[in-house]
Amino acid sequence: MANDWQPLKKELEDHAEKNHVPIIRGPERELLLRSAALAEPQRILEIGTAIGYSALLMAERFPKAEIDTVELDEERHHRAKEVMERAGLSGRVHCHLGDAGEVIPTLSGPYDFLFLDGPKGQYLRELRAVEPLLSDRAVIAADNVLFRGLVGKEGPVPHRYRTLVMRLREYLDYVNEKYETHIYVEGDGLAVSVRKEHT
Repeated sequence: MANDWQPLKKELEDHAEKNHVPIIRGPERELLLRSAALAEPQRILEIGTAIGYSALLMAERFPKAEIDTVELDEERHHRAKEVMERAGLSGRVHCHLGDAGEVIPTLSGPYDFLFLDGPKGQYLRELRAVEPLLSDRAVIAADNVLFRGLVGKEGPVPHRYRTLVMRLREYLDYVNEKYETHIYVEGDGLAVSVRKEHT
């Protein structure tokens, strides 16, 4: 079945390129899947479905995993639902529409893998909300944590990015303190965190 999804993945890549939809970029795709594999995931939670590209990748790599994915934008949510229907995945990829802060309390864990790829300024709030739903072996991956190199840079940050950069720094401080965290610098930075007692 997986081979049937290649044209669909290519279609989504082309759509994302043409319409400036943020999907996980080439260098980070395999990193994401390798990170998820550390958890041998049975259940996955993704915040930031966009058009369903990364959910499709994860469903393909982990054929027994159930995936909950949350998207705020209605148009993208409907596109992702359509993608899952075309891929025959509606039974195990569940697309939720709404603000993650409101959707998370309606979900039930445990989740073995959490992928944060929605609004960057909300990563810490979302992680804290999801933490009670994480399994002991859970792995957390957060995309774009270096945000154009500004997060790790000394000196002033352009005004329009200041709050976002500050919040991403707070997220990284939190996961560095509470988890074993490694930041892969490919793309725009992927932070992968595991519980300290499970390293």
